[in-house]
Amino acid sequence: MQCAGRGRQLVALCGLLLLLLLLWLSLSTAWALSLWQEEQQRLRVGLNLFPAVLGAQERLSAQQTAEGALEIVVVYRSTDKAAQQAASSLKALGKVQGLPLRVSLLPIEQLKAAQGRPLAAIFVASSGLEPDRLRRLSELHRVLVFSPFEGDVSAGAVAGIHVADRILPSINLAQARRAGLSFKPFFLRVAHHAE
Repeated sequence: MQCAGRGRQLVALCGLLLLLLLLWLSLSTAWALSLWQEEQQRLRVGLNLFPAVLGAQERLSAQQTAEGALEIVVVYRSTDKAAQQAASSLKALGKVQGLPLRVSLLPIEQLKAAQGRPLAAIFVASSGLEPDRLRRLSELHRVLVFSPFEGDVSAGAVAGIHVADRILPSINLAQARRAGLSFKPFFLRVAHHAE
């Protein structure tokens, strides 16, 4: 009889533990989804601001390919679904400052192979890139590296977005100088300056 009472207590305890585990899993999944949704939102806003940032460069026409196009590479780390959406959005733009855009998609690891190509910009479509990698991208390719993800401009991307009471383009002037880039004065007045 005593054994049966303990068995029921053990079953009840296991049931309670299982319920707590399921609750924890559902809460952690909801948290992960909200983070993912925030990153998606930043990506969409970044895609809207990117043409203005690209067009704010002082010597944009010097970055054309031999065919007269601006080569934009959308890079990603692990999943290319968001990168494909970003590339589609940028292709739909067609032109920036009357210059046609040519948009391609590459895993970040393969970008080094594109070093000889004349690029106008690199659009980062994955969050969490290492700061050193962000800095090296602009310095190695001597182009605008735009990342809409939180903290990336301070970490080493040349430009991105700043979200506060309003959304502004964000610029890392020190990194822009290291990449040999300069921007129009009006843009510099309205942009948030990241350290």
